Amino acid sequence: MMRSMHNTKTRTRTKILLLAAAAGTLAVGASSVASATTEPPPDVSAAPGAGGSAEASSPEAEAFCTAELAVEAAFGSEDPTLIEPAVGALTAATPAELQETVDAVLAAEEGSPEFDEAYGAMVDWMRDNCGYAELNLTGSEYTFGGLPPEVSAGPTILALSNTGEEVHEALLMRVNDGVELTLDELLALPEEESMANLTFTGIAFAFPGEIGQAVVDLTPGRYVAVCFLPENADPDMIMQMSGPDSSEPPDANFGPPHAFLGMAQEFVVA
Repeated sequence: MMRSMHNTKTRTRTKILLLAAAAGTLAVGASSVASATTEPPPDVSAAPGAGGSAEASSPEAEAFCTAELAVEAAFGSEDPTLIEPAVGALTAATPAELQETVDAVLAAEEGSPEFDEAYGAMVDWMRDNCGYAELNLTGSEYTFGGLPPEVSAGPTILALSNTGEEVHEALLMRVNDGVELTLDELLALPEEESMANLTFTGIAFAFPGEIGQAVVDLTPGRYVAVCFLPENADPDMIMQMSGPDSSEPPDANFGPPHAFLGMAQEFVVA
């Protein structure tokens, strides 16, 4: 997120599209921020989609939480005219107690341990102070655990605990109003047609044994959660294909995307 999110957005899109293409299919492009940590977030065993308090711990916390959610939306929209003012508003709204953490997120290189630690600490602070709901998922070969058929609308902290042996992601997309295609039909469409029917919402990305986090704003509607990372892509390959000089490993033997192996699920936000 913030300054580092410019790289995050590019690398996430590259990661999803490159890996999907290597697996022989075109995936829906997406961009967002995720933090990885080996420590589970508080209440990770709580019921999925657990509602928050809906009240921030203070007016200052409410201002920061609102500004941070706006930053996530600005980067997700890919509209550069929205990004700079959103980041400026967030900086102005940062409480003194969180200033060092936010400065660390701004200064760190996306994907670095420093970035992951700082972003994770910021999300933990938001968990304690924003009153947001939580959606705690697990990812393994090849399924999502803990995703209920219905989730409450509103700002939500998404956490993906990777309990498998491959790298996984939880890519959330809202099915546009009026679209009646099934999940299988949406997955079968070419990328451009898929994007015409879906709106990116957020993504959490996690290596084996780690937990990825993101902050998302869930509006009422129909959603899909998918993992487009391919079978047989180990962490080293993922890093090679998502870095600034991304390329496909010459010895890659990728299988189909996890979404086509069962790691795709529909749910409703109400």
